[in-house]
Amino acid sequence: MFDSIYFRRVSPPRLALERAVVYTSNMTAVEIIDEIKRLPRAEQNRVIDFVRKAGEVRRLAPEELGELAKEMAESKDPAEAGRLQAEIVRGFYGGQADA
Repeated sequence: MFDSIYFRRVSPPRLALERAVVYTSNMTAVEIIDEIKRLPRAEQNRVIDFVRKAGEVRRLAPEELGELAKEMAESKDPAEAGRLQAEIVRGFYGGQADA
């Protein structure tokens, strides 16, 4: 009585730009950047927003803070030293989510 067309399972349409990407734990930063460059502009903007937000919140490890302090002490440019100092403070305290 019922036509079988009403009960057929339909898979969702696939996007034209969709492709299988396999990520391994040994990808280099250069390889990751190359993958980001291949993304459509809207997706690149999402990555940029993610990185900015992640960088605002993440506390830095003692080794990272020490390296920044060394660079700040060796800097001859006051503007660069100020930028490094601000990065050290942000890295020590983290963003507002950590406050």
